[in-house]
Amino acid sequence: MNKIKELLETLNPQMEELIPFINENIQKLKSNISESGSLYSTDQVVLITYPDQFQSEDRSYLQNLDKFLENEMEGEFSHVHILPFYPWTSDDGFSPINYHEVCKEYGEWSDVKSLNPGKMVDCVFNHLSSKSPLFLKALDGDKKYMDMFHFFDDETYKDKSFQENISKVVRPRTSPLLTPFKVGEKTMHVWTTFGPDQVDTNISNKDMVKYLLECFFLYIEKGAEFFRVDAVPFMWKELGTDCSHHEKTHAFVKLMRAIAQEINPKLLIITESNVPHQENITYWGNGSDEAHVVYNFSFAPLLLHGMTFGNNQLLNQWAKDVFKIPDECAFLNFTSTHDGIGLRGLEGIASEDDVLAMCSHAKERGGKIGMKTGANGEQKPYELNITWSSYLEDKELKEDELVRKIANSHALAMFLPGIGAHYVHNFFGTKNWQEGYEKSGIPRRLNRKKFSYPLDLSGHETSVMKRMLDLIRKKKSFEQFHPKASFEVVELNPGVFSFLRGESPVLVAFNLENKKNEIECKGKSFELAPYELLIQELS
Repeated sequence: MNKIKELLETLNPQMEELIPFINENIQKLKSNISESGSLYSTDQVVLITYPDQFQSEDRSYLQNLDKFLENEMEGEFSHVHILPFYPWTSDDGFSPINYHEVCKEYGEWSDVKSLNPGKMVDCVFNHLSSKSPLFLKALDGDKKYMDMFHFFDDETYKDKSFQENISKVVRPRTSPLLTPFKVGEKTMHVWTTFGPDQVDTNISNKDMVKYLLECFFLYIEKGAEFFRVDAVPFMWKELGTDCSHHEKTHAFVKLMRAIAQEINPKLLIITESNVPHQENITYWGNGSDEAHVVYNFSFAPLLLHGMTFGNNQLLNQWAKDVFKIPDECAFLNFTSTHDGIGLRGLEGIASEDDVLAMCSHAKERGGKIGMKTGANGEQKPYELNITWSSYLEDKELKEDELVRKIANSHALAMFLPGIGAHYVHNFFGTKNWQEGYEKSGIPRRLNRKKFSYPLDLSGHETSVMKRMLDLIRKKKSFEQFHPKASFEVVELNPGVFSFLRGESPVLVAFNLENKKNEIECKGKSFELAPYELLIQELS
């Protein structure tokens, strides 16, 4: 508990009052959970899905998800990342009204607990909905609740130095940083990093931190093992700074790690920070005191870059050193997610011209481009709002070639060191959901199509799903694909991304191009078909 006490004092000396509350919950949860098992294993593969992804009238959506995991996914996943399942008002779940409840439309806590794989849940602790009970009490003028958020009066807001300070804030949005709300007769301005309905929490406030930790303890009680800390770079606010990666943000993540360690050492803290690579990996701390796992935001855009330009140069350059990491740390490797395809992982690696060319490629295929505002006020591309399959669309390809291109590129993520994660639409080769975008005006909806359940799959969707499942089984069958097994890039052909895994090496080679490519490794020669993924033991 000494470490926990130290971190609480770092955040705010008043938080020492939370120690009895924290200790009580640690003791309660510690007695209910087995500590057996190591942090990482060969069979770790995560499915990422919305709780309402599979819809029907006769079962709750979470019960349908359970059926999908058992039937279509054949029980192959070690964990399921259920995107926000609590009541919400916007951003498809990422504007939580109450962290303590399951949205009635989705099901109940019993449905969450009964899911067979291990659970990965979202800790959306950076913000709450503007309709949350806590914020509504703040709008009533209750000082206790106002202090749990970031309120500024009109006089402060209009002050020149204040405006200069907020102009320094870095964030992935172009909307105003502060949103006006009425508190009685007064207009107050509230910090809203991601938009007017997502009100930022004040994690320097003892009552807010207690509320967030109550939620953390509840998720552990309900069986969660992996904890995704959403939007982590922006959690601590200090005027005069860029409010990005603040040292006290790191202290909060360390607090979560220290608490998890006391309860069960195999609980994993996973930080989500769509930022340049060197900033991203700071959330590992010293290698054993902060996040266990960080999202590998550079891999997906670098893979698309390699496939767009038919060249492995940037992928190889990046991959040669990126996996030389501490023993307790790992990457979460993925391609597309519910948000689309992040671009910030290319900063400092790919040229601006290449990034703009990829943006043009996406727009030609019906995609949209998310923009961010930098410290100097300049707007730059932040993410591609497009499905992976729509980005890779090529009418010249035969059906089997297209399936190979889509499934093999997705699957590559789980053959890298770390934990592989697959967004549910990876399994169907889903194209842009234009109807969802047109109805909502939300670009991210392009990648968030919902399905009726039981599924009625096309031949193409069935082929992609079968190929993906075959590759998951292959990944799990080799000890060389343990998250911490050795890794070495081998340069065999400019059009092929290739590497060796394990002490008795397995060669993984993915053809980035729509043409045959020949490679030779350790005296063995191979001819790769367009977009072929070769997995070959060499001993």
